Amino acid sequence: MSFNAFWQPRSLKRLVMIAFILIITPIGFMLYKTSDVLEAQLQLSYLQTQNAIEMSQQGSLLERSAEDIVRSANQYQIVQSDTLRERLNEQINAFRNLLAVQTFLTEKNTTLVKFTQILNNIENNPASEFINDLPLMSRELAELNVKEMGVRFSELQENAKLTRNALWIQTGLLIFATLILMLLLSTIISKPIAGLITRIKAIGRREPLPNTPLKGPAEIMQLDEQLQWLDTHLTELEAAKGQFIQHISHELKTPLTTIREGADLLEEQVPGPLNNRQTHVVSLIRNSSLNLQSLIEQLLDYNQLQQSYTLKKDKVNIQKLVMSSLSSLQLLIAEKDLAVTVPESAPIIEVDRSMLQRVVNNLISNAVYYTDKNGQISIGTKTIKDNLIIDVSNSGQPIPEDDTQRIFEPFFQGSKRRTGSMKGTGIGLSIAKEAASAMSGDLTLIENSKGCIVFRLRIPLEPV
Repeated sequence: MSFNAFWQPRSLKRLVMIAFILIITPIGFMLYKTSDVLEAQLQLSYLQTQNAIEMSQQGSLLERSAEDIVRSANQYQIVQSDTLRERLNEQINAFRNLLAVQTFLTEKNTTLVKFTQILNNIENNPASEFINDLPLMSRELAELNVKEMGVRFSELQENAKLTRNALWIQTGLLIFATLILMLLLSTIISKPIAGLITRIKAIGRREPLPNTPLKGPAEIMQLDEQLQWLDTHLTELEAAKGQFIQHISHELKTPLTTIREGADLLEEQVPGPLNNRQTHVVSLIRNSSLNLQSLIEQLLDYNQLQQSYTLKKDKVNIQKLVMSSLSSLQLLIAEKDLAVTVPESAPIIEVDRSMLQRVVNNLISNAVYYTDKNGQISIGTKTIKDNLIIDVSNSGQPIPEDDTQRIFEPFFQGSKRRTGSMKGTGIGLSIAKEAASAMSGDLTLIENSKGCIVFRLRIPLEPV
């Protein structure tokens, strides 16, 4: 198996197992090494403690044995008994044995030579003047051994401290290496998943998917293939939907035109006079035909915006464009007695006239229809950092919070109903949103409070 195959296994499960093993292995090794070092420290501490106890016991026995030798020697000088002589010799031999054990534990051979000379002198002459030095030397030897054991314990403590510091350093290096390893492995695992998320978002925004396939485990590659299929299938469905809307809209226009013409002739009483009930029915037919025509036109606009469109920029006077949108709504504005404020001056810019007209028409008509009688409508324009800003505000009750989340969705009609004879279709704001996006701009609801609802259109343009 090659190195690349090892780091890019064909199974996500295998990749996770490799990551787990690579991360847990250095941790297990560090635990093993720490336990091994601690075991060695414990063993050394145990041996040092055992030696200290034995040396303390041997020192006490050596002192008592030296005192017994001095006592027996003094008794022998007085009594001159063979029994006392034998006991003195036995005590000297016992002292030699204890001394041999003590010097073996402390590795002090020079001390053994000094004691041997004194013991030989005592054996030859129990009345030797060196006999009184024996207990003092034994006591000094015991004290010297205690000091030496203290030094050894200090060294052991210092070694333990150094070992602890070394373990901390090794642990820190291990944590750092483990973090790097985790970052590397998480990147290897998350990179193809991030690619899938990017593709899913592109499908949701209906953007073209990257041509290069994802590389990674088999499960990720299979999911990428399914996403490619889904994107192709959605594209085909959208194309079929666009053709259907276009065909059905054009097919509806012909009979709708006939209905409108007939309703207009009846309303003008060309075929003959009508009574009140007949006039009311004709009015219903005419209004319904107008609603249907508006819906068909909006469907065609929405369908056109879903297709690829080449912007046709032209010099547009924003003030004239706003006034043009208001002119078609003058009757309703007068009927509801609305106060409309328009910009006194506005820039002339290069923009796709039809796209901008769609947005402005929908925003202004939306404001007129949703403003109560005697309300206010304000249209303002300004330029900020090469961006054209158009704010359309109207008075009235705020949009319900639940509706604001879906207000730009196509065919969504909120709980707040518009006023006027024309019924809403639910795609006006979605058309405006799509048209703003087509001009590389955006449309947002920037204020939604009692007495003031403001929609803002932003378009990146350069003034002419």
